Amino acid sequence: MRIADLLPIVINLCRFRGGPQDIPYRPSLLLGLLIASIALDLVSAELLGVSEAALGRSLFSTGLLLSLCWLALRICGFASRYVQTASALVACSIVFSLLIVPLALLFGDAPAEQSTVSPAQALVAWLGLLVLVWKIAVDGFVVRHAINAPYWLGFCLAMAWTVADFALSRMLFAPPA
Repeated sequence: MRIADLLPIVINLCRFRGGPQDIPYRPSLLLGLLIASIALDLVSAELLGVSEAALGRSLFSTGLLLSLCWLALRICGFASRYVQTASALVACSIVFSLLIVPLALLFGDAPAEQSTVSPAQALVAWLGLLVLVWKIAVDGFVVRHAINAPYWLGFCLAMAWTVADFALSRMLFAPPA
């Protein structure tokens, strides 16, 4: 599948239109998206100057997302939807990474004290938070379609997955104090 064919589907997902069922069932597509996502994570980490353990963090986060997605689909009896759902989640994640990295670069280095954040940095931080909420909402939308559940349940699952990823990544990859 060409990127030009996939891009409109992914953009529609990010606009809460369609669903993971619109992504072709192709394990090779999922593999390609995973490779692209991890490569993007590594390039982003290098650009942002946080390349220490970047590969480990990326593999952990990706593995956690794929595992939780599989578990949710399995519990709900929709394991056959895994490839399309995982492809949709990873593809949308790539889009949101492409949105958040420029914001992180615009923010620059975090000030030593919270009170010294410039108005421009505060605006960029709010935009970053907006992108994060949008990403969670899109993930919830995808999950909701995949498990035939109400949107609130998909959103809650996506939120729980995000919190779990953040907390576990902090525990596993935080620099020693």
